Amino acid sequence: MKNIWRVIGVVAVGGLMGSACSSSSPGNTGSGGTSGTGGKAGTGGTTGSGGGTSTGGAKGSGGGSGTGGVAGSGGASGAGGGAGSGGAAGMSGGEIVVACTTGGAGGAGGGGGGAGGMSASAGGMDGGAGGMGGEGGRGRGGPGGAGARNGAGGRAGAGGAGGGTGGGAGMGGAAPSCQDFPSMAKGSSSFTLSSAAFGSCMPIPAENTCDQKPFPQGTSPALTWTAGPAGTMSYAIVLKDLSVLARYASTDSNYNKGFHYVMWDIPANVTSLPANMKDGFVSTDVSGALQWSNFNDYGYFGPCPNYDPMNPTGYDDSYAFLVYALPAAKTNIPAPQAGISTVRLLDGVLQANALAIAEYRGTSSAAASALPSDVLPPKDVAPCPTDGSVTCGCVKRAP
Repeated sequence: MKNIWRVIGVVAVGGLMGSACSSSSPGNTGSGGTSGTGGKAGTGGTTGSGGGTSTGGAKGSGGGSGTGGVAGSGGASGAGGGAGSGGAAGMSGGEIVVACTTGGAGGAGGGGGGAGGMSASAGGMDGGAGGMGGEGGRGRGGPGGAGARNGAGGRAGAGGAGGGTGGGAGMGGAAPSCQDFPSMAKGSSSFTLSSAAFGSCMPIPAENTCDQKPFPQGTSPALTWTAGPAGTMSYAIVLKDLSVLARYASTDSNYNKGFHYVMWDIPANVTSLPANMKDGFVSTDVSGALQWSNFNDYGYFGPCPNYDPMNPTGYDDSYAFLVYALPAAKTNIPAPQAGISTVRLLDGVLQANALAIAEYRGTSSAAASALPSDVLPPKDVAPCPTDGSVTCGCVKRAP
């Protein structure tokens, strides 16, 4: 797959936002009929109502915006706005998306009667960052943010980075065939993984991919594996695009695109996954299990090597489903790392701790019918790490 830029947090976690507030001296007598600071001619140029307490930092009640009212009597000091909560924690299917609290803008003090309109509403602190350059240099800079403090325009987004890198770590140009990739199996050969939906290194059915559907739709195939070795306390499943991992160097951000989907904390007495699993960080198909991908509300994200119909490609990639037999019932979720996707991070933990690994491969030349405008960049936040190093801007199981 190409040109999926995961915001890796897909990893970007925390994201504290600043706040800007304006204040005026509480309780002062209004300035009378002087011209206001709002700029345009005032629409409320009659005598200000005076004396009222300003609510939530709006304009002093003494006059309208624009030129001041005549001899407004000066409002009492406005009540400060309460601290903003940064949004209530979202809940879905037993999960909590923990928002990072930001202080709300304090209410402005009651201005003198007839004070001009307040400065333009504060917008984003800065303009959105420019999109990273896609392959072939298609990336564009993001637009500037809406006004910054006191209505100043946000900085324009940086231009897209240069054209995408070439084949990176591609093996001699042409991608290896499905059977040619080195085996990732580990441990006993009796630990195996299979699927009734497709044969080994055969095409993965269209319903399990994005083929002829808007990106990134697709349902999961049924998977079955044999029992893990002695000491197995849980299982995990990962879906990788082997061709992408061969196409790019591990230092290239595109390398992250090779890691599609992970489910972990699968109980040791479970040795299969049903087809068409539901989305959600907390699985409703496998009791106790968690799942994550950059798309589909953390649910299954299947093969989609040709995801953008506006920029057609002809990839026919090889994919591997891997099942990890693990010595603990719960997997420690790692803290986010810049430049490393969540599935890739978890896959590293799983590989390092697995008692055994089994794999089952398939191929796909799936081509999406559309790339909806709201899909990129991905929006799913990273799971909250077990060590507590990140406590907000992440998703976790509801208590």
